[in-house]
Amino acid sequence: MKKIITALLFFILSTQLAFARKCELPEPWKNLCPLLAQRVAQKDPKMKLSEDSARALEIFLINTPLSPIELSALQENLPKTTLELLMAVKFRNVSFDEAESMAHYLHAVVQFCQFKNAPAFDNNTSHIIGREWHEIDYSGEGMTWQKQKQHYSQYGVVDFKRTEHLKKFFPVESKPPYFIKIYKPQGCHFNDE
Repeated sequence: MKKIITALLFFILSTQLAFARKCELPEPWKNLCPLLAQRVAQKDPKMKLSEDSARALEIFLINTPLSPIELSALQENLPKTTLELLMAVKFRNVSFDEAESMAHYLHAVVQFCQFKNAPAFDNNTSHIIGREWHEIDYSGEGMTWQKQKQHYSQYGVVDFKRTEHLKKFFPVESKPPYFIKIYKPQGCHFNDE
């Protein structure tokens, strides 16, 4: 009983700390505040953000006049992916226009596929979006970036920093049975491009 109470108190405290972080994201991105706080507070190093990185993103977005039409729309269905696209603009040399183009494409994928498990799609897409292969952390997944790159490069997926590469990735990615099992798409029959 004592272990259960201790675990419960730890969970409550860590949850409160995640949401206690003062968020300085500008208005178009306020919905991402809880997600940003969670990423800073998480213990797991995979996808963890430092407070300095979170603050640098906030300052960047406050001081950079953007017209985020596609990214704003994307955050409704894919908030984790939206946050990663913003991080890619700030930290990984993805242009704002390219991030907008990727957001437009991903929004179309979500509408086209009509995922019943869109949060899983968001989680997994946020893991790769806006990154070079060597920047993707596959720890705990039984795969390496080298093997993934070897497999997908034959289809022209050089990285995940350009819309043209996403358009080559998702038709291939949608074919294995796990895509249907995990994301539960209601449509999603890509034409090979």
